[in-house]
Amino acid sequence: MELTVRCAIFISMRFELQLLGTSGAVPAYNRFPTIQLLNIQENLYMIDCGEGAQMRVVAYGLRWHKIQQLFISHLHGDHIYGIPGLISSMGLNRRKAPLTIYGPAGLQAMVHAMMPYLSKLSFELNFEEVDPAVHRLVYEDRVVQVFSLPLDHSIPACGYLFREQERPRSMIGSRIEEYGIPYADIPAIKAGADFTTEDGQVIPNARLTEAPPRPRSYAYCSDTAYYEPLISRVEKADLLYHEATFTRYHRAQAEETR
Repeated sequence: MELTVRCAIFISMRFELQLLGTSGAVPAYNRFPTIQLLNIQENLYMIDCGEGAQMRVVAYGLRWHKIQQLFISHLHGDHIYGIPGLISSMGLNRRKAPLTIYGPAGLQAMVHAMMPYLSKLSFELNFEEVDPAVHRLVYEDRVVQVFSLPLDHSIPACGYLFREQERPRSMIGSRIEEYGIPYADIPAIKAGADFTTEDGQVIPNARLTEAPPRPRSYAYCSDTAYYEPLISRVEKADLLYHEATFTRYHRAQAEETR
């Protein structure tokens, strides 16, 4: 199943989710297990890595080096069995950029156990352990902050909240010429400073700049039973992906598997 979801707000700066796989643990015809790719301002973040992940990367014509972070929710097979094939294919394609995998305890040991049987890696592979029981900032770069979201599953599991970083205010182009603003002063004005003209007139920042777009966010909540603390952490997200395996007619099975 291939599905792309675009956040409609402020579409000039890309905020795009591609669902490369949506199947559960039981194989389904023409659907891959859980694999997601989030594009925020041309930075790619992979979320979970079910079987066939490397095939989906090829199908979408993605460059291997563009994916620099992989976020794993938990250690059930339909969320991690694609890792060996993905990193092996990256090595065969002479990837040079480092790859960092974020996930629960035990993930690094599992991957390292397979390393002797994979193609030799041409890049640095790093691991960052995430405590699924704690809601905290687990990753940050110039465009996004990523927070863990504790879930209620049969094994330790967490979702992830991706939130864009605040952007600086934007200059109103016509004001630069109107007030003779030197380009060297623009960074300070975008950061909130007023501007003083040569004749001593103080031009307030609000006349020179425009407020940036509101940061967008995406909440990924994988396998989980109803978990009330999750509500307040995701209720303001622009886009929410949430567990939906069982209907009320399968309540007993849902309670068993969490």
